[in-house]
Amino acid sequence: MRTFSTEGPCDPARHHHLPAAPRLAEGLGLVDEGAYFLVRAPRRTGKTTSLRALAAELLASGRYAALVTSAEVGEPLGNDVARAEEALLASIRLSAEHDLPPELRPPPLPASADGTRIWAALSAWARVCPRPLVLFFDGADTLHGAALRTVLRQLEIGFPRRPAAFPWSIVLAGQLDLRLEPFRAAGDAPVRPGLTGPFETALSPEPLRTFTEDEIRALYAQHTHETGQTFEKDAIRAAREATAGHPFLVQALGRELVTTVPRAEAIREPHVRAAIHHLVDHRVTPIDALAARLAEPRVRRVVEPLLAGTALVARALDDDIRHARDLGLLAEDDPARIESGIHRALVPRLLASSVGRAITDDPARFYTTDGALDVEALLHAFAVFYKTHARTLVANAAYEAVAPELVFLGYLYRMIEPRGRVDVRWGGSRGRIDVVLRVVLAGGDEQHEAFVLVSRRKGESGAKARAVGFLEDVLDAEGLASGTVVLFDRRGKRAAGERVKLEQRSTAKGRAAWVLRA
Repeated sequence: MRTFSTEGPCDPARHHHLPAAPRLAEGLGLVDEGAYFLVRAPRRTGKTTSLRALAAELLASGRYAALVTSAEVGEPLGNDVARAEEALLASIRLSAEHDLPPELRPPPLPASADGTRIWAALSAWARVCPRPLVLFFDGADTLHGAALRTVLRQLEIGFPRRPAAFPWSIVLAGQLDLRLEPFRAAGDAPVRPGLTGPFETALSPEPLRTFTEDEIRALYAQHTHETGQTFEKDAIRAAREATAGHPFLVQALGRELVTTVPRAEAIREPHVRAAIHHLVDHRVTPIDALAARLAEPRVRRVVEPLLAGTALVARALDDDIRHARDLGLLAEDDPARIESGIHRALVPRLLASSVGRAITDDPARFYTTDGALDVEALLHAFAVFYKTHARTLVANAAYEAVAPELVFLGYLYRMIEPRGRVDVRWGGSRGRIDVVLRVVLAGGDEQHEAFVLVSRRKGESGAKARAVGFLEDVLDAEGLASGTVVLFDRRGKRAAGERVKLEQRSTAKGRAAWVLRA
């Protein structure tokens, strides 16, 4: 029986999958034209699966000798041109032995000087191959420095000699747009602007980036066909919203659902919500080492103002926005926004995770015998924690604009998640971070608590009244009678945590509100 895949390219014999070649239908036309072009999309969006399907279709047509090979073998070799060439040629030879019939495989490598081996080998292969060569270099953007430059230069030089003495079509696939990305020696300043020469065409990334709601329905229907377990309409809609159609996340969510929901039950929206929270808890993400990515200055310059709810994202450089989109973190359209619900949940959690390591309070002290959260006790405890440790934690935060908010979120994650969920809502120019806690009570019901986190900055007036107004909006949306405002004074008059005060007041509609000023 087939299942959903999260470990790499889909194998149609073992995994539920959507036909991959249609996602690169534009590529068929470009190959027929003899184009050298780029395929760009974030990691784990199905590039390799699609490239292999396209190569298989081209090979099966009898018109081309089409091969996918990995350029990632050269990544660890840095600027060592000779070793990078040798690794790339070995990758081509081994891929050809696995995927091409003997008559289409490359001949023995000719002798050639360093810096010309790729040119010489591909030229020799094209001369003896009975079909025009089509090569897909997967992970081309993992090469860098002198190795990247020499490979690209050799491909550019061979381009006019195709198809008799060089491959008819060559495709560079990766996460970054090499036309715009500066070429760097590892860790050094840019060597020159991005890719030039024949690689002027980039395949539109949209077909590779996401699945539509109908495509998710078709993918999950394969499980239904094989097992009888159905997905309700609201579950499909929730899956699209949470994953933004990202292929890896769609597959990971499907796997989580069919593993945890009994086969006799239909999969519904509550199942999807629970599965999403489990994936977030386990930090399932298609962006490798997301925490490290968030620490990159060019990612921080985009994400930090979004998390702070300010309009300062408008100051982000175009290159920074493009990089965040290349990573699959940011949606393609404007306004700038984090695309998937899973990533929206992961970003604050990862940024606040270090706070949890500093907390020694026992979460059990904040819960009554029936499992209810004592919000007042939680706020008093946080006030003590913040007053004691704020200077160190705020000073060392990677995202200075939201450092106090991340300290508070880290405290909530540590105290709530053994018994409930922390839903964090942020982004856009909201001017605050909204938090809704959902705590499971002993009888199975849920306790909901709302928080609004706001920073008061120099030159701003009426911050408390504005924050209470924000809370009113959240209480209206959640149908709650009370909530909490956490107002951080960032005006620079005193050190973080120097003055912490907890008080009660009423909203304009007469609801009870705790106001924690810190």
